Amino acid sequence: MSKLFELFLGSILMTIFAIALIVFSALHYILRLGGIADAGCDWHGSAKTWVDSNGDGTVNNAEPPLGEVEIHVDDFQNQFVDVGWPAITDKNGEARLNVLMPACSGVLLEVYANTPQGYRMTTKPRIEVNPDVWGSLGTEKVYYFGFISDQ
Repeated sequence: MSKLFELFLGSILMTIFAIALIVFSALHYILRLGGIADAGCDWHGSAKTWVDSNGDGTVNNAEPPLGEVEIHVDDFQNQFVDVGWPAITDKNGEARLNVLMPACSGVLLEVYANTPQGYRMTTKPRIEVNPDVWGSLGTEKVYYFGFISDQ
């Protein structure tokens, strides 16, 4: 009789646990879907650096990429420096930019590159970004920085 009672009690506890798991999972899903649990937002972009051989500020087919360039993102509006980790361009001159912000409203970002030694910039040194979350869903902007050799 005690084995039957243990089996019955175990079944009841397992049922209660399963129901609690379903309820908490549904609650978590509903809160995240509505944006209540996660009030922050992500901003993503890319940067491309290249050797601007002719100094015209546009990427031409024969101009090679420039790797090992440090790219930064600042929150200019709220005066926060390096709101995302600095990104380093790869051998193709490309870097991914990722910023997690507490909120998207009231934010004005600036993307800029450190000028490598022996080079000078041929494009705008700082690019202003207004992270319009709803207007740019599914799209990722690329920010270009050209450099020409000082020699």
